[in-house]
Amino acid sequence: MKRIGFAVMAMLLGMAGASAQTIESVYTDFDATRCVMFAPGEADTGIPRQAVCPGYGGYPVLLQTMGDNHSLYFGFPPQGDLVSRWASFVDTGTPHDVIEWRVLSEGERQIPLATIQRWFVAAPERDAPVEVLLVQKVGLIEVWQGCIVGYVVATGNPGANETARKVADTLAREPECRAIEPVIEEGTVPLPEHMLYGY
Repeated sequence: MKRIGFAVMAMLLGMAGASAQTIESVYTDFDATRCVMFAPGEADTGIPRQAVCPGYGGYPVLLQTMGDNHSLYFGFPPQGDLVSRWASFVDTGTPHDVIEWRVLSEGERQIPLATIQRWFVAAPERDAPVEVLLVQKVGLIEVWQGCIVGYVVATGNPGANETARKVADTLAREPECRAIEPVIEEGTVPLPEHMLYGY
């Protein structure tokens, strides 16, 4: 484990039991060929290509592409802010074709709080990519704030899936993205160098 404060740890431990009773995982497919481009981007000026993809229950997945790198945003972004938000890796990262949504049941309403998606990140010093679970807060209709809340390295970390769910169920409840410092959890393999701005 790396760079996680005592207050965040207490929150994770204290809320894990309650969250498990009301939050379930729902899985959707991610296929970039089904995305619809709405901005072609400008590689020369560093503006990524932008597309909207099918998500969960009407919540979109927004895909940005720059060369071989990708950035994904889940839900509804603050108006006009999508192009200024980028979360990816320095070396090429490829997202898995399945997205895990952590969905809160509140009466008849289903609220997707967070997503967990496995990324395969190129590592020049290794024979195989490093697998990282990217945990993101979903931009809800009434809040319009989505952001990275955690990086959980799955390679060399047998408890990565459960850890990612605990991070998702806790930090995705925070109303303000700017107040969230992404949690970094590592096993025996360090987190690959990543890029994060606009959050």
